[in-house]
Amino acid sequence: MKDNRKDVPMVRFSGFFDAWEQRKLKDISSYIRGSFPQPYTNPEFYDKENGKPFVQVADIGFDLKLNANTKAHISKLAESKSRYVEAGTVVVALQGSIEKSIGRTAITQYDAYFDRTILIFEKYKIPIDKRYFAHVIKKLFEREKERAWGATISTITKEHLNDFIIGIPLIKEQQKIGAFFKQLDNTIALHQRKLEALKLMKKGFLQ
Repeated sequence: MKDNRKDVPMVRFSGFFDAWEQRKLKDISSYIRGSFPQPYTNPEFYDKENGKPFVQVADIGFDLKLNANTKAHISKLAESKSRYVEAGTVVVALQGSIEKSIGRTAITQYDAYFDRTILIFEKYKIPIDKRYFAHVIKKLFEREKERAWGATISTITKEHLNDFIIGIPLIKEQQKIGAFFKQLDNTIALHQRKLEALKLMKKGFLQ
């Protein structure tokens, strides 16, 4: 269904007529950066065998999920100086290369400790569907990267984040959109797996 008003999107699900509120990110959620003791190179901060997952930018996938296994695991010594995050939390990468790293977004699937290069959305000040919110955050960062393309950017500051503007519908419409996005994500993942299988088959014929 199309709507030509400025306070609603051009296309939306039928049955929803309320205007969307335009809110600054700081008025929607509280957020904090992860943390990890320095220096990173201290081997005492890591425990590959018995340590807890330590999420860095490279551990955030491109499908709103963390990679199944993190590259590093932190030791008991590092836990008290690191940021612990429970499963089901929205996170986004603030630092890294503009084309590959900044803006990677996920809804965490497991408890883990998070690096300071990642922003963690802690509490919401209004009713929020996390899948809708995660998709919006990802899109916002994509737009910021497009504006800055060609510039030398290695991080997005908290001050910059505060003024990000997000369109917020009522919670039922958020949930409808979030469920639709989840279905799309699942369909895309299914086709990607089929594509990979076909590539392997093709490779087999060419050997």
